[in-house]
Amino acid sequence: MGRYLVNIWESVSTMLIGLGITGKHLLRAKNGNVTLQYPEEKWPRPERNIGFDHQDYNVIRSRLVVDINDCTGCKKCERACPVGCISVEALKVPKGTDLGVTSNDTIKRLLVTRHDIDMSECMYCNLCTFPCPEECIYMTGGPNSHKTPIDYEFSEYDRNNLIYKFAVATQEEIDSYTIPVPVTPAPEGAKA
Repeated sequence: MGRYLVNIWESVSTMLIGLGITGKHLLRAKNGNVTLQYPEEKWPRPERNIGFDHQDYNVIRSRLVVDINDCTGCKKCERACPVGCISVEALKVPKGTDLGVTSNDTIKRLLVTRHDIDMSECMYCNLCTFPCPEECIYMTGGPNSHKTPIDYEFSEYDRNNLIYKFAVATQEEIDSYTIPVPVTPAPEGAKA
């Protein structure tokens, strides 16, 4: 019976000690230090060295960005991706069609109809950025901070919002360059 009462006393005393510490922190809490309304409010990113130099290293779970105006539709980034999170579709246009030039003065010969990157599957290896002849796909931040600033949070409520679509070709453009396939009628008497 004595051990039973000692256990009750220890339980109540340790609970009161814990509640006392919580009460002390509650009374000393400053405005804004208790709760952060996450999607609307974010903690500021610390301005300290976190183990790398931004000018030399640019893969820190940032996200991939495509400058679609420079993309030639070569699909080298899609082939280099080890997990297959990049999807590129391009349409060959008739000769003499002016699609413009890239920033490296390469004449664009393909109309990029789809350039999607699923960042929920991306493993942030940066392998897709190296084979790109136009350097139009890159990770945000680091040496590319003059193009796109780094943001360490790309949180979304819905996983489908992590699929970034970069192609800007309209359906009218796609239809105007698509060559219709002639349909030959089946000969009479042939079974369908």
